[in-house]
Formats: sequence, structure tokens, C-alpha cells
Amino acid sequence: MKIIYITTSMKKDDYKEYVSSWSRNPNPSNQNFHNKLIRSLAINNEICVLSLRPFSKKLTGKKRLEKYKSEENNISWNYLTVQSNKLSRYARFYSDSLDVIKNLNIEDYIIISDTINPSCIHVATKLCKKYHRPLIGVCTDSPSNISGTRKSYTMYLLKKGKKCNGYIALTEELKELFNESGKPSLIFEGIVENNNDIKSKITAERPYFFFGGALLERYGIYELIEAFKSLKNKNYDLLIAGHSGDENKIKKAIQNTNNISYLGTLDVDSVLNFEKNAFCNVNPRPYTQDLDRFSIPSKTIEYLSSGVLTISVKNSKLQKYFLDDVIWSNSSKTQDLRDAINKAINMPLDEKMNIENSAKEKVFKRYICVINY
Repeated sequence: MKIIYITTSMKKDDYKEYVSSWSRNPNPSNQNFHNKLIRSLAINNEICVLSLRPFSKKLTGKKRLEKYKSEENNISWNYLTVQSNKLSRYARFYSDSLDVIKNLNIEDYIIISDTINPSCIHVATKLCKKYHRPLIGVCTDSPSNISGTRKSYTMYLLKKGKKCNGYIALTEELKELFNESGKPSLIFEGIVENNNDIKSKITAERPYFFFGGALLERYGIYELIEAFKSLKNKNYDLLIAGHSGDENKIKKAIQNTNNISYLGTLDVDSVLNFEKNAFCNVNPRPYTQDLDRFSIPSKTIEYLSSGVLTISVKNSKLQKYFLDDVIWSNSSKTQDLRDAINKAINMPLDEKMNIENSAKEKVFKRYICVINY
């Protein structure tokens, strides 16, 4: 099968170089998920990626991004022109897409698109209409869960997303949200990265707990910091890496502490490396009914694949499969997180190793696995 994949994601090395010019890195969650899905699809299929790269004139200092092409095994990464003028940006995305597609035998391809990015779904629906190709929407979250957006944004994405001919969704509820007409669909909860090829060792003087993810206040990072501050046992460190938050606020929250460090924003392989060498990985993302219905804590799945003990706030879907393989915190409140951390610290070594081995074995059996290359 041949696939045209429309996304904001980039080849891993290209993304690493790309964000080096940003004064504050964009949220890499879409980058990471769609990159893994593209690479997993490329194991048995030929992929032509149309990448509509995220752009901020303010954060990059650039007026536009020029188009270019990058190859990776069965994947052709086509980076389209990005203009600073938003009114003409969609039109240029579409015209550049036509330039790429004219060199393809379009009748051999299906089109897959991210459904929670307006640029992607706009271009995808126009191309499918022009070439009479089926469109498969990838549904990773409800548009209403995206930070800083208005109701009109949510309604636009839902309207566009419902025009797809089929769906790949992370949850049953997401499928139902976009797929009201009962079109063909596939539900899967995530993709795990085979990080066995990451050989480097983190040099740490003391065992550490690790968090790498969104530093937005609503995702529990400050409760985690307060929980760690309140520990009586001071023989462990907390290392924090992340994006999208207020760095100055994070630094202020951890000032005058000797066992909490902020590492800034790290590339994917560095994050995987820190996870793999941690004493325990922590995901403090709060429980809410909307988050529990429409999204899967991909960070928890990533932690499970590291072979290291995981602490996570409760999630009904993952608890069905990993009830005994995670230290589940009842909430993201400081006291609950502190109790979970103390449980990890006081756990007998043989019990800890059994949980880690069981979690890694289960997660690789249950989820799609993509090789890290």
C-alpha cells in the first residue's frame, strides 16, 4: 500500500535541527506521535509525507520556511513552504502539495491526515475531493482538550474531521466523536518505541525520578515538585525536562532545592535515555472525565516501555491492562504523589524488578512497536 500522510511532524533528525532555531520549543507531542506512526506504517508501506511544519515568526525570527525534501528508508519527507501571512499559508500548502502529488501515480495512494490540526485537515479534504481518494483521519484527542483554543476552533475541526472516509482513533470515545456515521475505523491506544539501540548511559551521582513532558500548570508539574520537596528521604533527585510551560516559573519553583533539577527541552532520544536510566519515571497528569474519555496518557505508555518503574495518576483504560504494573496515584494532589513516590522508594528491589519486567513485556505485546532508527 502507498500512503500520503499529511502532518506537522518531521523526520527526527530534521526536527532536532529545526527546533534549534526556536527561542522556545513548540509542543512536541504531535511530532512524536505521528513520527512513530509514520515509521511503523513504513515497515510494510511506502509513505509520502506532506509536512506542514509548525511556525512562529516571533519564536524563530524567520519570515518564512522554504520547501525541501528528505528521505528515510520507505519515507519521503516533503516539507512544504510556510509563509508568515496566515491568509496565504493554506493556499501555499495546497499548491506545494499539488507539486508533490503530480509526480505520483495518485490512484495507488490513500491519504491519511491528523484531525486536530486545521492546516492538515484543510489540505487533506481538498486533495481528497480533487483526486477522489479516500481520507483516513488520525484522531489523537478531542479538539476541546487543546489548550488556548476557542469553541469555533473545536467546531471547525469536528466539521472537517467528520468528512473522513475512515478513522484511526486512540479511544472508542474519540472514534464516536468524529465518526458519527459508523464508517470503517481502527482503535489502538498507542505506539511504543524500541529503545534497545540507545546504548549511552546517563551519568548520575544519585538515583533519580524523571519527568519529561508538558510543563503547563494544569498537567500537575507543580504538585509533583511540591511532593518531592516534602519528602523526608533526600537521597533521590528529581530531574525535569519539558516544553510549553513558563521556564522562569519552573526555575523559581525549584530554587533553593538541592535535589531537583530542570534540564530544559530535550530531543526524543535524550528523553528516552533519561527514562531508561531512571530509578522511577513519573507522570503527574491529573485525572478528569474528559481526559479519561478522550485521551490516553501516552507518556505513561512510553514510561512502561522503558523497563523502569512508573508512577502515574489513575487512568481507567490503562488500569485495565496494567493495574499491577504501575504505582497508581489516586490524584495529582501533592499528598497522593508523595505517597506514590515513597512507595517506590520503599519497594523491595526484587518486587521492583518484577514489576518493571512485567510492565515492559506487556506493553510491547499490547502496542504497536516501531524500531528506533
